[in-house]
Amino acid sequence: MNREELLLGFIQEGFELIEDCENAILSIEEIQNSHGNFDEALMNNLFRSVHTFKGSSGLLKLETLVKLTHEAETLMDLLRNQKLLPSEELTQVLIDTFDRMRVLLSTVETLKANPEMDSPTEIQIQALQTEIKKLQQNPEEKTPETLPKQDKKVYEIFGEEREPTAVEKDSKSKAYEIFGETKTEGTPKKQKFEIFEESNKQEIAEVKPNTTQVERIVEQNKPVISNIRKEIKVANDKLDSLLDLVGELVIAESNVTQHPTIKSIRNESLNSALTRFHKILLDLQEVAFSTRMIPISGVFQKMSRLVRDLQKQSGKKVLLHIKGEDTEIDKSIVDLIADPIVHILRNSIDHGLETPEERIQIGKSDTGNISLSARQSVNEVWVMIRDDGRGLDRNKIFARAKQNGLISGDPSSFSDQEVFNLIFLPGLSTAKEVSDISGRGVGMDIVRQNIVKLGGKIEIHSEFGKGTTFILRIPLSLGIMEGTVVRVGQKFFTIQTIELREFVSLRDKKEIELDEGQKVLDIRGTFIPIFNINQILNHKEQILYDNQDPLMIILEYERKLIGIRVDEIIGNQNVVIKPLMGIMENAQGVNGFTILGNGNVSLILDVKSIFSKLEFVGVS
Repeated sequence: MNREELLLGFIQEGFELIEDCENAILSIEEIQNSHGNFDEALMNNLFRSVHTFKGSSGLLKLETLVKLTHEAETLMDLLRNQKLLPSEELTQVLIDTFDRMRVLLSTVETLKANPEMDSPTEIQIQALQTEIKKLQQNPEEKTPETLPKQDKKVYEIFGEEREPTAVEKDSKSKAYEIFGETKTEGTPKKQKFEIFEESNKQEIAEVKPNTTQVERIVEQNKPVISNIRKEIKVANDKLDSLLDLVGELVIAESNVTQHPTIKSIRNESLNSALTRFHKILLDLQEVAFSTRMIPISGVFQKMSRLVRDLQKQSGKKVLLHIKGEDTEIDKSIVDLIADPIVHILRNSIDHGLETPEERIQIGKSDTGNISLSARQSVNEVWVMIRDDGRGLDRNKIFARAKQNGLISGDPSSFSDQEVFNLIFLPGLSTAKEVSDISGRGVGMDIVRQNIVKLGGKIEIHSEFGKGTTFILRIPLSLGIMEGTVVRVGQKFFTIQTIELREFVSLRDKKEIELDEGQKVLDIRGTFIPIFNINQILNHKEQILYDNQDPLMIILEYERKLIGIRVDEIIGNQNVVIKPLMGIMENAQGVNGFTILGNGNVSLILDVKSIFSKLEFVGVS
């Protein structure tokens, strides 16, 4: 393995070690705020992570990183030996050190070489050296009573011992009295060389290790391959290729099993083999998809650091509760959802939570609570951010939107959800002043854009004076989705199942034509505009409907509804999404295609762009 390969491996491992350090120091900070007792295991883990980082840096001749981590390692070694938890000031120095390590490692990732010693790194090294001197000058006093008792074993040859007392000196045996016993009164003194004396056979036998025990220990230490979980790192492009091939295999299997010749054969043995093949293929598909699934815990752990910094910056007390961090999601989505969560947390702390004084006045605890949780729901992951702060002020939001010319009309004609969704409009902010945390009116707009790019949705639930909950509904994977396939004439279309409200038979349904020529249907008191597929896609050739008893599918997006006529509902199935290329790449109303089991191509409808095109007729 050459140096470049070693360097790439170290960079990935290095970022993970920095995260481990950061999580450990945040846990230590929580201990400081609770019982304040020294946690040896936690300090050892922190020391071990920095030591590993330093060792790998030295192996790769990254001298700047070595110098920085050497001082951090020395500092933590002093804390371990003196059994001290870092003070609040020292905790901040360590956190700043980990931030500096991350910056330098990012430079290594770019340059593939040792980063130069810059001024911020020198300042950080000096800060660490200052703290080291403080600990060396004022070591914690340990009285004899508080010293832990250590029973030395005979084989602890190099163990450090305290100075023996006078009694101990008198009773201490000579160096060659290996198995000698302390002389007691009435026992004749034995010669020092009488080690294998007949009378001592029993004692010697007791010293001999038990053969059965030795065999048991050897057996326990045998490597058991079946119980060791081995992990290897695989490049993303290889995983993508694997998923593509599995997707093609699924399509090929459907083409074979749905072929008219195969379907016409009445052979029990053949049908049994095809059924078994289908089951194995489904298992293979599930395993292939699972290779890209990773826990969301990596994103959630980063938020602990963010909340810590924001509460210090805002002067508020905040407690972050994390739940469901083991929930798995596609690797390509994990990094993309971090940004929306960051913006929501910043707004929750800056706007949502009250100051400690305000909370006490209204009967709340002085510490605000934010809950960050995740759970899987069918083919979606729900990420929920909940706070117990002020809640959204409906009247204030509507007034600010009206003032900015973003909305007009009577406030009573708008539902709470419609008013709450106004916070996603660019430039809308109800903050009295712009702070370093938020207030410019761009954060929530970015949140919605990023979630929509992922093919997800965002919901807001709020009660004034009690708090707000944001629910991010995100697909498990960007490469596969659960879709509903419909037929219009000889064409097939697929819609993401979560975007479907319901199916309605148009038999005996009377369409109402509005003045503008738009037709609507009255569905249980709600007037829903209805379109055919040609109005949506602008095909050069008209798609002809062939069913005398057509159906309508109702699509929902941001609480707006539209209906589309279709001839037939084929059914639900998991489909592999393939991107559009060439002249179809910028087609409106479509964001990909898939190949059905019968070999037909089905276009995947882009519900967001359809509603954007037809928003002037959307009905809430």
